[in-house]
Amino acid sequence: MSLSITHLALFTEFHWLGADYWDLSIPVYLYFAAVAGGAYLTGASACFVRSYRSDGPCCLESEIARWGFMIAVFSVAIAGLAVLSHLAVIYRAILFPVYLTNFGSWITIGTWILVLLAVLSVVCLLLQLFGENAAADDGASLWPRAVVAKLGLLDLADQLVDRVRPPMAGFALLHVVGSVLALATIYTGFELSIVETVPLWNQPVLVPLLFLTSGVAAGIGLTLAVTMLFERQIGPVFGGYAFVAGVLSGISLLIGWLSWNDIATSDAPAAAASHAHMTDGTLYLGLILVVLGFAAALIAGIGLGIAALLGRLPDRVERVGGPVLISSFLLLTIGGLVLRLVLLLAAEQDPVVVTI
Repeated sequence: MSLSITHLALFTEFHWLGADYWDLSIPVYLYFAAVAGGAYLTGASACFVRSYRSDGPCCLESEIARWGFMIAVFSVAIAGLAVLSHLAVIYRAILFPVYLTNFGSWITIGTWILVLLAVLSVVCLLLQLFGENAAADDGASLWPRAVVAKLGLLDLADQLVDRVRPPMAGFALLHVVGSVLALATIYTGFELSIVETVPLWNQPVLVPLLFLTSGVAAGIGLTLAVTMLFERQIGPVFGGYAFVAGVLSGISLLIGWLSWNDIATSDAPAAAASHAHMTDGTLYLGLILVVLGFAAALIAGIGLGIAALLGRLPDRVERVGGPVLISSFLLLTIGGLVLRLVLLLAAEQDPVVVTI
């Protein structure tokens, strides 16, 4: 005796498969890889601006460049440690040229991008910290020189760096290649968006763009926040970077809204389940924090940035502008990380449909 289709539908149910692809170390890895890209772009662009504005070492651009490369190095280190903590066999990561040979995989491509970006970030940082120009400079970002001096190696480090320092054309090529790698950290979004069974992630355009814009904005913002702790004046150069960070935050907010609508209107059962997760409880509070981070950076970055660029920032506003920018960019940095945590924790995989 056979059942009609109507009767079969009554006995159809969803068996959910948990989207437990990775643990919480992976969002940390994906985020700080993109932050490293943003910080590197900040440092490299500051070097270009300095070359046009002044040949001397003592200027705000030098501080921004050094802090940018320093944050890039630390961010790459955090990303590397996060992904290493996820691996069961660590030596496979150390020997990645041998084990990661599938160049059709974003995991392989991303590993090469991150490693090369790390190498260039370290090289650029050393070139900024040591040598004749750095010895004649001052600023809080030069603190590693004091550490090396305590070890009695400062003169040797300055001599070695000056000996291998490339000409201006070499510097330009170095920064161009590094900037391409920094933008290539968009791969962090592709690593999620290729998972077709998780509708929350499988947005091939929106998720990679969101990861890139939010990560680069956070890298720029974090560099400015650290610089502002020691440089209280908000000049045109600083205002320009604040404006860019604000614009990228606004773009991230727009992309996030489009992604939210895409999930909310999807007819995939897993999309509905993910949407439900993000509208209730702790994950909803996380989304509010993400929106606040992007919105704060958008308003503070664009508002104070334009005023500084036009030279119309009153002294009273400038005195509070520094703390406002620092707090808004730190909130942006936290929000960017929370965004990736929410995307991992809210993810549901398309269910297996069982008909009885």
